[in-house]
Amino acid sequence: MIPMANFGLWWVRWNGSDYESRMTGTLEEFKGLGFDYAVILGQPAHIQYTGNAETDAYNLSEYLSDHLNMPYYVTIPFFTPSKTPRGNITGNFEGSYWERWIYVFTGSSDPNLKGFYWSLENAWIFKQDQLNIKKGISHELIKAMSQKIHDAGFKFIWIPSASTPYLEGTNIFPLNTSGCHNCPGAYEFFDYIFVQPNYYLAKGVPNISGYNDFKEYLRKLESLKSSHHAWNVYLEMEADECVIGSGGNCRTCSNTLNCTKLAGDYIKVQLDVLGKRYTQRAYYFGVTFDVVKHVDSYCRSNLGVPYV
Repeated sequence: MIPMANFGLWWVRWNGSDYESRMTGTLEEFKGLGFDYAVILGQPAHIQYTGNAETDAYNLSEYLSDHLNMPYYVTIPFFTPSKTPRGNITGNFEGSYWERWIYVFTGSSDPNLKGFYWSLENAWIFKQDQLNIKKGISHELIKAMSQKIHDAGFKFIWIPSASTPYLEGTNIFPLNTSGCHNCPGAYEFFDYIFVQPNYYLAKGVPNISGYNDFKEYLRKLESLKSSHHAWNVYLEMEADECVIGSGGNCRTCSNTLNCTKLAGDYIKVQLDVLGKRYTQRAYYFGVTFDVVKHVDSYCRSNLGVPYV
């Protein structure tokens, strides 16, 4: 039986001389919310970039060793601050920026480092049109990256954005089209994939517009998991400061009650479709711990289960 584990996104930034947390509370508060693992990440401009992977990785590694006293997964940054890839997206893995970044961390003595998080969220990651605009990466490179991480005894996770009812057209699962000939499913390379439905966050005309659509989305995800035996694919929980009226990216941010319900729907849809919550869950909640507390109160009162 797979033990239940909760992954919470922990945001950091490089301030020009050192890293600092962007979170509103302490690590002890974070643990108290029910998170088992911190996923360390930052916006492209918030992860140091000198062009030297060893320097960039070392500075983040030292900061985490000193400040993160809990199990964590560290980002593998894809973009530079200017939004260009940090390496050759169709080149060799050995000797690449990403290989050298991973090498520094796998050589760390920090016992809290449990694995790596691939930061490129594009669910169409291997498709030729995405490679053409430098927002994708070859599956050969990801395969080699995965092998390197696993050979070193660490795990590898991915949280792709996939706001589409056509999940079979993403690279989460195998794809054989003119734009992605015999592309493997990314689930083969990662220990856990947490799919972002963007049901809460979608602006304008969302692809998953209503709760019934969300149920169909999860049913499709489960069907694809079953047909491919991809049992390591789960769902990311999404919420932010809109639920407490502080601003964020909810589709109806001016309506805190509706935003709270949308956030709670991520738990409700699992209960309705699966009859239970997923054993592994990752949580995006902005940088504010009160967001988690607020949605937790809603879920306990309305769904009879905790949020985390």
